[in-house]
Amino acid sequence: MRKLIEFSLLILCLPLLMGAEVYRWVDPNGVVNYTQMKPPGVKAQQITAQAGRPMVVAEATDQLAGRPGSEPDESSDGPALTENQQTMLQDLQAAEQARQAEVNRIKQANCEKSRNVLNRLSGAERIRVRDSGGVERIMAEDERQRRINDAQRGISENCTS
Repeated sequence: MRKLIEFSLLILCLPLLMGAEVYRWVDPNGVVNYTQMKPPGVKAQQITAQAGRPMVVAEATDQLAGRPGSEPDESSDGPALTENQQTMLQDLQAAEQARQAEVNRIKQANCEKSRNVLNRLSGAERIRVRDSGGVERIMAEDERQRRINDAQRGISENCTS
């Protein structure tokens, strides 16, 4: 029994350490649960923690409860979004799509570059390169092999089959 009390005390003190909101609710089987998000459609108590102060337990209420015509969408887990929030969400989704398109474009360019490097390095026995001082030299075999390995790695990371 003492271990159960210690465990319960630890669970109740965790929000003080983490600074997070915790919800306490009882499932249909009578089991007490603690979660960071309030489960939809369940009466839960919000446990709020403030550093150096005792815990305050408050009833968790749905923000839309009791408002006519403001029932949450059955397909979503939370309340319906406002028009401004929907616009912001659409803007974020469009920005994410643009970012993904740019990532794909860069990966495609890196794929082509890696393939070209691999083709050049694999086709010739001796490869001439210019060093940082502008002096032309023949690439050593170990350097050539390292660059071939780098090109193969670039192909595997950037080229999709």
